[in-house]
Amino acid sequence: MRETDWFGAGYAMTKNLGNARYVPPKDMKVSFFGKVAPALFPLVAAALGYMIGRQFFGL
Repeated sequence: MRETDWFGAGYAMTKNLGNARYVPPKDMKVSFFGKVAPALFPLVAAALGYMIGRQFFGL
């Protein structure tokens, strides 16, 4: 199999060039909203569904 079999790019795109640098992760400060948003998402989705249902289906 040649290196350019898949759409001209092939396996050359996955070659390890050896020039990657390790960058240690920074301490990220998560805001209050970032912690609360996943918990509030189902409530917001339910409220939105309720309002759309009332508007269009008269529930």
